[in-house]
Amino acid sequence: MGTAASYFEKRVPDAWNRRLEEQMGRGADGAELLAKMRAADFALEVALDEGERFHLRVDQGTMRASATADPKPVLTLGLSRDACQSLEQSVGASPMSLLGGVAGNPDFVLTPARLDALRTIEGTMRIEVTGPAPWGVVLHFGAPPIPEVTTTVAIGDEAFAQLLSGGLDLQGAFMTGKLNLGGNVEVPMKMAMAIMTPE
Repeated sequence: MGTAASYFEKRVPDAWNRRLEEQMGRGADGAELLAKMRAADFALEVALDEGERFHLRVDQGTMRASATADPKPVLTLGLSRDACQSLEQSVGASPMSLLGGVAGNPDFVLTPARLDALRTIEGTMRIEVTGPAPWGVVLHFGAPPIPEVTTTVAIGDEAFAQLLSGGLDLQGAFMTGKLNLGGNVEVPMKMAMAIMTPE
């Protein structure tokens, strides 16, 4: 693993763009989804506790690191440097797999319809991954600064791995205590509905 800068400014965009190239390689079979991927236009922000910021911009489906912040990012991730390493270890080069896991789709892509749905959400939630080496990440729908967290989602590390693979039954995990919600449950519910918007 490298630094936070190499992760967010190099590894994450490279993986995103590689997924776009894979879709291009599917030819006519993948043309409809490719058109939706190419129509994606949004920004992501990453705010480390230490004050460091990373700005990612997707324009016509292609992701690049940006030197300046976008005034209206669709999502801001807040985390510590240690949590950044845990995030990279858990999700690899695609933090967006957090969203795909919720959708039950490891091949999840952010289409314009899903982005429009995500832009309607206002709120902040913290995902806490419990286990021998606990860590967490804040998902804030909107621009930084990140306000006080109003919702927590606690999930064990094994269940989190199942979530990322698209194999976790969220309702079952909640009913059996593998996933616990605290605070304002409206934020994660709206996020789940937005992510499950048809392509």
